[in-house]
Amino acid sequence: MGSIPMHHARVAALFLLALAAPASAQVAMDPPRGDLRIVVLGDLNGPYGATEYAAAVHRAVAAIVEVWRPDLVLLPGDLVAGQSRALPDERFAEMWAAFDAAVAAPLRDAGIPYAAAMGNHDASKLRGADGAHAFARERDAAAAYWSDADHRSGLDVTTDADAPFAWSFHLGPLFVAVVDASGPTLDDAERAALATALDAPEARSADLRWVVGHLPLLGVAEGRDRVGEVAWRAEELRDLMVAGGVDAYLSGHQGAFYAAAWGDLELVFSPGAVGGRALRGTGLAPRAGVLVVDVALDPMDVAVRAFEAATLAPYPDDAVPPRLSAFGAELERSQRVR
Repeated sequence: MGSIPMHHARVAALFLLALAAPASAQVAMDPPRGDLRIVVLGDLNGPYGATEYAAAVHRAVAAIVEVWRPDLVLLPGDLVAGQSRALPDERFAEMWAAFDAAVAAPLRDAGIPYAAAMGNHDASKLRGADGAHAFARERDAAAAYWSDADHRSGLDVTTDADAPFAWSFHLGPLFVAVVDASGPTLDDAERAALATALDAPEARSADLRWVVGHLPLLGVAEGRDRVGEVAWRAEELRDLMVAGGVDAYLSGHQGAFYAAAWGDLELVFSPGAVGGRALRGTGLAPRAGVLVVDVALDPMDVAVRAFEAATLAPYPDDAVPPRLSAFGAELERSQRVR
């Protein structure tokens, strides 16, 4: 496996959620660092057709580049504001150019690899009655933008024939398979392709195996707890991942942070960087955020930390309840989460 650059001393930590009292200053805390650091940043999009990003997105990117300095940034979708038939043809390339200027280029300039899954606003896989993609312009524009090899710099790509929709790579001890969860359906062919990716030598030899997609397996957020907002045949998809040795499925779309074990699979619902939604049935305030994940290898321990997008303060302890009635299952915060 490739080597992982070290910026700080190795720190062992249980797979925990490090939660502290919110800070008043908009200066990101740099938490204890492991052997591998991953930042999860998704759901950045503004109104349909927007080519400008909210201040919280710029603030998060600055923290990534200047403070957290991760080995990898995972972008679980909704990076631009498509999924509208009213937009002019040229707007899609303009939106991806704006994303590049605000997010991707600063990461490249800092030498930080990044990898994306496509969201429904990036490249919805919804099909019409005739079988054609309903948002083909979005998918064409996404494919054109992500075809540039610069977007895979620093990653050991395993498969990318269907990139950016479904592909896989590894970085040191981590193997990542990206699935096209830009809609609720992963058909039998897509599931078979995922199983094949997870059976590759690079996957089998990895210390950690993650799958990243936009729509989640379960619904944890108000307004996103319904059919069409989560993957169909979710239990089957979970079992496929478990059979392939997957440790965690990281998703976007819900706009609310939670982390829980569903059977033998860890589910990490990333908060959106813009807006944010309330956790289902909790009465808690919505929170937009970004995740910092630190992995220590010997022994294998993982720490997940959630930061407020607006202030860069750590989430307070009561922001992530011990139990949650999700759409599809009753969840308890994982025993590996504190």
